[in-house]
Amino acid sequence: MARKRRSKQFKRSSRVIDMDAARQQRLEKRQKEQIEVPQEQTTTDERKMRRVRALRRKQGRKRLIVFVAAAILIVVLGVSVFDILKLKAEEHEALKQQEQLKAQQEQLKEDLKEADKEQNIEDQAREKLKLTKPGEIVYIPDSEEPDDVGTEKQDTEDQE
Repeated sequence: MARKRRSKQFKRSSRVIDMDAARQQRLEKRQKEQIEVPQEQTTTDERKMRRVRALRRKQGRKRLIVFVAAAILIVVLGVSVFDILKLKAEEHEALKQQEQLKAQQEQLKEDLKEADKEQNIEDQAREKLKLTKPGEIVYIPDSEEPDDVGTEKQDTEDQE
């Protein structure tokens, strides 16, 4: 902001500035300030304090940067560990399901082998389809209801 003011002032005034004279004036001003403050140690102490403050600010910034980086790293690692545990659980469930499917596959293979046997075919025809061999008589107790209402009862009553 000071630069803007200086540039405006320079534009308003049309005087020519002698650089050597300006330098000399600044030197004289600095010398007067040094004469007014006879204790050079206070200025050096102030300089040391400024340096110490600047170092502390830098250290504070470094600490903040390290803290933020560590926090980000912890969050990333936490999310990664959570994902890994989740995938392990899914893998465990998939292995259980695979074992169940293998057991089911074995059972179906055994059933398929049994289905080709003549005795099994005959049993299935008798139980599910209610088929009989020629000359056989089927007795159905009153407590049981046949699948086909009345057809077998009439056949059995006729034969008795």
